[in-house]
Amino acid sequence: MPKTLNQVWVHAVWSTKDRLPLLKRYFRGELNIYIKENSLEWGIQVDVVNGMQDHLHVLFKLPTTVSVADAIKQMKGASSRWVNENYYPTGKFEWQQGYGVFSVGRNEINRVRNYIYNQEYHHQNRSFQDEIKQFDIRRM
Repeated sequence: MPKTLNQVWVHAVWSTKDRLPLLKRYFRGELNIYIKENSLEWGIQVDVVNGMQDHLHVLFKLPTTVSVADAIKQMKGASSRWVNENYYPTGKFEWQQGYGVFSVGRNEINRVRNYIYNQEYHHQNRSFQDEIKQFDIRRM
């Protein structure tokens, strides 16, 4: 009998509105924890989340009962509310519309995980805009 998958690995990336550097280092760790915990309420298991001042990468297991669009809408919406409530009470924090999303095979999980963990290294000589232009999941 064929085995059915009940989840899919996904790598998503999205940026702050107008790519403003609003994700400050002093609260990014708390934000990452919040995204992990909040996503569990939807049955989404976030493996790793990390980013820079203007964008975020998330590697997560998506149950087949939740669409990618709904998962990311939930993550972006809840996290922007959290950032505004805790760090920008004037409500100036927003995510850019849209996102990039890539399915991740089991053999690629560790490579993508390491890429996300090492965002500061990757962006020493390359901006987010350059990263997106040259984005190729096979080279991570």
